Amino acid sequence: MDTIPEEQIGEIPLELSPDLDAELVEEFISDARERLEHIEQGTLALEKNIHDQAVIHSLFRAFHSFKGNASFLDFTAISQLAHTLESLLDGARENRLQINSVVVDIILKSRDTLKRFVDEVEAQITGKKPRQVVHIPTAVLKAAARHIVNNGEAPAPKVAPVATETPAATPAPSTAPATTEKKPALMPTPMPICNPVAKLKPSTYVGGTALHAVKVSTARLDGLVDLAGELLIAQSLIVQNFSSPGVNRHTIARNLEQLNRIGKELQRTAMSMRMVPIRSTFQKMHRLVRDISAQQGKDVQLVLDGEETEVDRTIVEKIGDPLMHMVRNAVDHAIETPERRVAMGKPPTGTIHLRAYHKSGNIVIEIEDDGLGINRGRILEKAVENGLLSPGEKPDDKDLLYLILRPGFSTAAVVTAISGRGVGMDVVHRNISRLRGKIDIRSVSGQGTVFTIRLPLTLAVIDGLIIRVGGQRYILPTISVRESFPPKSCQITSLPGGGELVQMRKEVIPLLRLREHFQMKEDTGCPGDGILVVIESDGKKRCLMADELVGKQEVVIKNLGEVFKTDPMVSGGAILGDGCVGLILDAAALVHLDPESDVLRRFESFDRESALDYAHSG
Repeated sequence: MDTIPEEQIGEIPLELSPDLDAELVEEFISDARERLEHIEQGTLALEKNIHDQAVIHSLFRAFHSFKGNASFLDFTAISQLAHTLESLLDGARENRLQINSVVVDIILKSRDTLKRFVDEVEAQITGKKPRQVVHIPTAVLKAAARHIVNNGEAPAPKVAPVATETPAATPAPSTAPATTEKKPALMPTPMPICNPVAKLKPSTYVGGTALHAVKVSTARLDGLVDLAGELLIAQSLIVQNFSSPGVNRHTIARNLEQLNRIGKELQRTAMSMRMVPIRSTFQKMHRLVRDISAQQGKDVQLVLDGEETEVDRTIVEKIGDPLMHMVRNAVDHAIETPERRVAMGKPPTGTIHLRAYHKSGNIVIEIEDDGLGINRGRILEKAVENGLLSPGEKPDDKDLLYLILRPGFSTAAVVTAISGRGVGMDVVHRNISRLRGKIDIRSVSGQGTVFTIRLPLTLAVIDGLIIRVGGQRYILPTISVRESFPPKSCQITSLPGGGELVQMRKEVIPLLRLREHFQMKEDTGCPGDGILVVIESDGKKRCLMADELVGKQEVVIKNLGEVFKTDPMVSGGAILGDGCVGLILDAAALVHLDPESDVLRRFESFDRESALDYAHSG
């Protein structure tokens, strides 16, 4: 028989019955995650206005439903904790107790504990963990809540913090006792969603595999059904045109145009169903700012703007961690203590603005603070110390600020539990690059910093520049293309030992002949033939030599499977207008080619001034 640690005596364990209905558990998890998010945001709002009865009633209903769902599945540990919090909020509803910071802390820590239970249930029901008896401490939280309910005031001792480690689990016996048969019951009705548009929903599972889902408004579904009906009508008209003699070309062309319009509208509507508001990702930052500022004795407010901005579900899922790193850094590094801010003539409360908006076919996210700004002298000092710059070297301001995105780079004088190890901003940069995005940095010393992230609206469709190399066509994302022009012989300079440079105004850019790179046998001809396309990624540029600029087109990205999985130059494929497949080239990979490659090895050994001098002398 397994022994229970002394500190867990009196705690209620959680065990998943072997005959538990997996579909019911999946529905419980989905509903629980939505309620947990609602509880967190509602509690943070309550902290700002402790007399807001609407929020108190909303939180009471959330814990009440949580309790009912957990009781139905016989999750006693979850239902009892939720019941205790329900009683606490019931006292606040009836004005029998006063909401204060201690009550808020208990609610938030109880929410975190419930989330740990839900995470453990999800891990076991999906097979990521074996079926185990889970022991997560709840007695201290329940005792503190009951003390407030019974006495109408906060307890004297502080509530023990909720641990963040994986909950201790005891292996379940191989043969579980038979559970008492329960009569079928309906799950409590989920709380209505205020916003009728598409909203991110947690994963559901089929055969242990996570399947992501979104909630979509009925208006969008109705529109999709209507378009499908129009598509069938247009198709039948065209079939009838070709089967009926005497139909003129004008009628056929008109019906084909109608079919083309419906197809584009169908694609737009289908893509819009993947779009979800970025609200949920933004609102998670409230808790982060609250906790870190409390730890550091700072007074920080988070202002959100553009929460309704819609973006592809995949981007919403992947942008959360980068934003968390950046907001954490803003509180830890940028915002000063209230005393220092007052001494500098600033208000004691620091402000972080988190904005999102659409611009030029992209989504733009800004993280702005009114703190110290980036210390350029400190960056220069650390860059020399780390060997990134030579002593006395003075890069331009943009290149200097971009150094904070390098792996392992940190200007923090002290390593804390929050930051200072140099593993934050490079992760941000890498994750945003994977989303085909870019980061811009603006900073004014003593006034603050603005990080601007530009991302595509969706990862499924891109604007592409189609180029021809030999008999093949390739696609370059237009977000990475800076300009294109026909080359002149005087612009191209050969380096000793191999490699070429292109002189463009006051800068020189390494040239990559795509025919040679793709090992095509035909010769390009003289340097004046073809077209030069300048691409940029992470502040670096490369000039590509292609045979022809075919045009610009919006293309749907197709996964090429295992064949091209190991090729870093190809990020996908697309079916072009004539039905042929064009490969989508990865601009970041082309820009960051292996420095040992024959094409770029010579250029990488040149500094900017030497390259310019050599190009002019050539």
